Parts: sequence; C-alpha cells; structure tokens
Amino acid sequence: MVPRSNPYSPATLEAMHLNYASSRCTRLRNRLVEAHLNLVRQQAQRQAQRCNLGFDDLFQIGCLGLLAAVEGFDPSKGNAFSTYAVPLISGQMRHYLRDRHQPIRCSWRLRQLMAKQEQLQQQRQHQGLLPLTDAALALRLGCTQQRLQQARELHHALQCTSLDAQSQNADSQQQPSQELVDSRPGPEQNLLWQELNERVAALAPADQHIVRACLMEGRSQRELARELQLSPCKLSRRLHRLQQMLREQLSATAPWQAQLQ
Repeated sequence: MVPRSNPYSPATLEAMHLNYASSRCTRLRNRLVEAHLNLVRQQAQRQAQRCNLGFDDLFQIGCLGLLAAVEGFDPSKGNAFSTYAVPLISGQMRHYLRDRHQPIRCSWRLRQLMAKQEQLQQQRQHQGLLPLTDAALALRLGCTQQRLQQARELHHALQCTSLDAQSQNADSQQQPSQELVDSRPGPEQNLLWQELNERVAALAPADQHIVRACLMEGRSQRELARELQLSPCKLSRRLHRLQQMLREQLSATAPWQAQLQ
C-alpha cells in the first residue's frame, strides 16, 4: 500500500494544532485526524504482520487512538505530534488484540459444544437437580466423552487473566513479571512483551535496572538491595511503585469504550 501524502505543511499543521487547543472546534479536530491518518496506516501495517487480524480492522481501531491523540495533544509543550500520537495509536491496537481478539484459532464446534454443556448444567442447577455425569452429559449432547473433554480443554486454554487482576496470594512464588504480562499463546504475547519493554525503556536508568533485574531477570530483592546499597524495605517500596505504574500504563481504557465527542 502506497502511503498517502499529507496535504498540509508542517507549519500549517502546527498552526492547526494551536488553533484547536484554544478553540476545541470539532470540524478542525476532524481535519487534524484526516491529516494524520498516515500514522494509523503505518501502525496498522506493522501490527497486521504480527497477528491474524486484518489491516482494515486494525486501521479502524487505530483511528480511535488517533482521535484521542488529537484531543489530548498539547502543542505548547514543544513535542512533535507523532511522538505523542504513535504510542496511543499502537496502544489501542494492542489492547484490542489483548482483550477482544482471540489469538488462538480453534474449532467453533468445540466452543459450541462447551456452550451447550454449560447451558444444560445451568438448567439442571436452576431446577434443583444434580449435575450430569460426563457419560450422561455426552449422551445428552450426542458426542463422545473424549470430545467433551477436548471442549473443556479448549475452553480452559482460551481463558485469559486480566492485567488488572490482583494477585490472590501476596506471598506467592510466581515470577513478578507474570503479574505484568500474562502468559497467552501466539503473537499477542509478543505484543505485550514489546509494550512492556517500551514502557520500561522510558523509565529513568536506575528504575530500569530495578525493573529488569527483579521483574524480568528474577533476581532477589535482597541481592539487588545490597548491590544498590539500599535497605530491602526501601527497594521493595520503590519496586512496588514502579510495578503499579507499569500496570496502570498497560491497562489503558479499551478502545471500544472510547466516547466520540
């Protein structure tokens, strides 16, 4: 796909952003969105090579990020619009892939079988009856017990843990990095790790070292505290603050919840 040229010069775009920041004119906002659609196309082409979602769908999702970027951009700070907009555009696409688009290609018949099984068992529960055994359930659904087990395994594989979910056991020995990026199969996991690495790279050098050592390399806090000449409690508080900040950045508002003004 050949990129479309921007009809506005950089100086004109800068003036338009300054005008919109003061007037909040909807028509001017729409012109700015149209002027920056190349940013969405570039990100959509890049993401389309890493997942099984089509370019057109990614482009539509990215446009929501572009709209939010145009509305939130402050030209008085002296930053380039693309520097501000690209993370929002790619973030909208990644959050959609993470939360709404199924990264695993699977049999719809098995998913339908699992839905029928749950519906049948729920009906019996409402009627005050005991749940059916696997043999009786397979007979009612017209399938083998092996097929029923395959449907359950698929259903379990498709369950994804939210990045917003808090750990049920504070003393768990689970790797801390798994609290920031859940273990989902397929290309989506790479997108999540890429996003996490980008967020970590934006931290101060000392904070980067702490996050990478504890959350990615699995080093103990006590060992790192000795290396940095910090008390374990102080390092733990600092790490917790960084972890909370990264979790919030990785859990932005989902694109389908964005409100168009």
